Amino acid sequence: MSSAKPDKLRVEQAKRDGHLTVPLMISVQPGRDEEVEQALEKLGATVESRDPRIGYLRAEMPVDKVEDAHLIKGVSKVDLDEPLGNKLPEP
Repeated sequence: MSSAKPDKLRVEQAKRDGHLTVPLMISVQPGRDEEVEQALEKLGATVESRDPRIGYLRAEMPVDKVEDAHLIKGVSKVDLDEPLGNKLPEP
């Protein structure tokens, strides 16, 4: 049985499919939104929305930096969001 998380497999698939970024939903510890947002932006992410009331950020993250998002102080959880961007949608 593989220990890889489904999200990790999806990130690998996104890389193979040529995606430059993946959308992430990031749960943030209370009061750390700005700190986490700045850290994400330093990694090249674009924060698209944030809701401090429920403690989450949504960001487009470069595929090769997703693992780094887990290491940011103040982040409690990182989930891959749908859909994957940076490719033309199928008609």
